[in-house]
Amino acid sequence: MKIKRIIKIGLVIFILIAVTILAICVKNYISQKRELKESKMQLKESMQNFSMLIESENLDDLTLTIYYMSFFILTRGYLSANDLINYTCDNKIVVSGELLKEHIDLLKQLGSVNLEPVIKKSYLDARLYYIFETEEDGKILDVVICLGSTFVNGIKVKYNKVLYNVLIPFLTEDARNELEMYFGHIY
Repeated sequence: MKIKRIIKIGLVIFILIAVTILAICVKNYISQKRELKESKMQLKESMQNFSMLIESENLDDLTLTIYYMSFFILTRGYLSANDLINYTCDNKIVVSGELLKEHIDLLKQLGSVNLEPVIKKSYLDARLYYIFETEEDGKILDVVICLGSTFVNGIKVKYNKVLYNVLIPFLTEDARNELEMYFGHIY
């Protein structure tokens, strides 16, 4: 009798644990789907705003600022975009709207890119950070390129060659060579 009772209690406990685990998995799945949908909407809005600015061809107020450090340098910890800015003050490139106008086709290509968000969590270890901004609106678009991942306006996205190619005309020869060595032929 005791054995049957123990088996019944064990079965009930097993079912409760299984239902609890299933409920947690379903909740996480729904949460990830919602997060993915929100990320897609935010990316789409960001890229549309950037695209509208580029399509207006009024780039006088637009600047591109690039901060970078070698992908081959080891650091003691992970670098945020702000850490990279503070750490690489020597490796800073500022591109004026006048020079950006000369590469309007490349900027239009960036504005029309379809970025896919990634839900998989990862650390931010910034090695290349660039920002398009205007004096009036502030930051329009920022991209953080890390070891193994890319973030656009704070959202992790799948690799897209255009995010790298847009920088090529503005980088130093050494920086271009290093990007090519690290990522392979990117342009």
